[in-house]
Amino acid sequence: MAVCGIAVTREGRPVDTAELEAMTSALAVRAGSACQRDSDPEIGLGITSPTATIDLWKSAKVAVACDADISNQRAIRARVKSLPSDASLANVFAELFLLDGPDFLKQLRGVFAIAIWDYQSQTLLLATDRFGVKPLCYSSSSDTIVFASHARGILASGRVEKVLNPTALVNYLNFTVVPAPLSAFKSISKLSPGSYLIWKKGTAHTRQYWEMTYPEDARGTTKGLATQLLERMTEAVNCSSSDVGVSGLGCFLSGGTDSSSVVGLLTRLKNNPVTSLSIGFNEERFNELQYASLAAKHFGSRHIVGRLGPDDAFNILPMIVDLYDEPFANSSVIPTYYCLRMAREHGIEVMLAGDGGDELFGGNERYRTQQIYELYKKIPAILRNHWINPVISRISDEAPGIAGKFRRYIDTSNTPNPDRYLRWATLQFFSPEQILGPTMPFRNGHGDLLAIARAHYHAAPATDEMNRLLYIDVKMTLGDNDLPKVTRAADLAGVNVRFPFLDYPLAEFSGSIPSRLKVKGLEKRYLFKQATSNLLPKSILEKRKHGFGLPIGMWLKTDPKMRQMTEQVLRDPLTYQRGYFQLSFIEKIFSAMDQDNTPFYGEILWLFLMLELWHRRHMEKSA
Repeated sequence: MAVCGIAVTREGRPVDTAELEAMTSALAVRAGSACQRDSDPEIGLGITSPTATIDLWKSAKVAVACDADISNQRAIRARVKSLPSDASLANVFAELFLLDGPDFLKQLRGVFAIAIWDYQSQTLLLATDRFGVKPLCYSSSSDTIVFASHARGILASGRVEKVLNPTALVNYLNFTVVPAPLSAFKSISKLSPGSYLIWKKGTAHTRQYWEMTYPEDARGTTKGLATQLLERMTEAVNCSSSDVGVSGLGCFLSGGTDSSSVVGLLTRLKNNPVTSLSIGFNEERFNELQYASLAAKHFGSRHIVGRLGPDDAFNILPMIVDLYDEPFANSSVIPTYYCLRMAREHGIEVMLAGDGGDELFGGNERYRTQQIYELYKKIPAILRNHWINPVISRISDEAPGIAGKFRRYIDTSNTPNPDRYLRWATLQFFSPEQILGPTMPFRNGHGDLLAIARAHYHAAPATDEMNRLLYIDVKMTLGDNDLPKVTRAADLAGVNVRFPFLDYPLAEFSGSIPSRLKVKGLEKRYLFKQATSNLLPKSILEKRKHGFGLPIGMWLKTDPKMRQMTEQVLRDPLTYQRGYFQLSFIEKIFSAMDQDNTPFYGEILWLFLMLELWHRRHMEKSA
């Protein structure tokens, strides 16, 4: 489902129904989607839904459009007892807004994108849920604001010019996605997770109503905290599944600790076998089906498996490029979509995903890497500064063998965060001068390529270094990357996805856990594993993290169709007329890919390929 709308001041051009029709049509990613629109001269609202469910409501006082999946409906409906039990959520939100103003958002448990127009004050409220699962973006001027779940809805209104934001494209090349609040278009911004916007008389103000914080104030023994964590995880899975029967429920199952925990807890709660779904590949380096099968057998789930090859990626690529309003290089959207399509074919209405577990409980490999670098700081400063650093500085960082590795380790350990943490970013690993076209910003060292990540790092409501890094990942890895990957694929497949680990009481509890219990020494997600030690098989608890990756880097190198398409697109002279990146760099990566046995260089090419394919689909005159 998607929401959209236009609000104008009395001096602005009145809202036209045709504009709303264009916006809702642009937001429909599935054939047969239902649309509803309502407009007055000063406000127009629209809803697009893949089902017949429409949540648009209007009275003499307020008009509301929402895309919401709320798990505490009984509690919030109890506050508006005057409404009938079958009143729409939009109606309920209208009454709560009249009672509490924007503070009503704090009462909602679930995910939502909400637009409310107050006729008396001529004020628009836009709000998104705590993690931004249901996104909103907007374009505001002195007399008009246009908003939608996705940028294509705004652009379809005809009120906002489609002008590229070069800064956003450089951020894309650095992070593989365009991070909020940027969008790919100069005049469109994304509403940050856990915030709302008030637009009145042509002026927009944003405010945060919820933030991920890290007080680390949980008290008790490790065993006691592990017990509390499992209880809260169980409650979160229950909240995400209690309104759906077993036959309509499914779970992603990669074989990792997060997805396996969701399957295990759901099985306990339903006291029946549940449906789990996995995608595998012939390339063993990327294939986790053996672990998914172990988990499925352990929990007795009805396990559905699919396998993908390069032909599947090639065939679906045009749909994926069309799906995203801005360049998006997370290739795992492809197996995610196929998994969701498989779920729909088997009658699954709601899928539960394990996203968020890594970022909340310390599950990413780079957290352990940071701990390794921190070991150097435990050496007394007098030894580091007066003995080790001077000696190491005489060794070239390109020196072979142990000496060169030690020099690189010391240099990296001495690099402050977040620069050290983000050294994997493309324009940190390679120089901007090598990659960027001559007219692109940041090319000549002017400006901060890590500005958005740096802002998150310094704004983190945390005193501990590890929690600051977790906060960056909550905002960028999760909010800008993984959630759009899953939710947009779910829109295309026509399946609702819920994220139990992002239930905000569980997230808040994770912030209360001391960071030393998230990553203990070099052991990742320590407390999480303690909590699930009697739930998960030992083989799952001890397995090396794999992630839900796609062997796209290998396919671009070895599959004839993928290789030919990549070469044709990236070596096309039209590609370089745009000036985003340099042919010399692309040729260097092609050459390195052919000499390297890893998928690394192929994945770099994928980043540039997706940018060019996106431009051809969304920026050419015919788009």
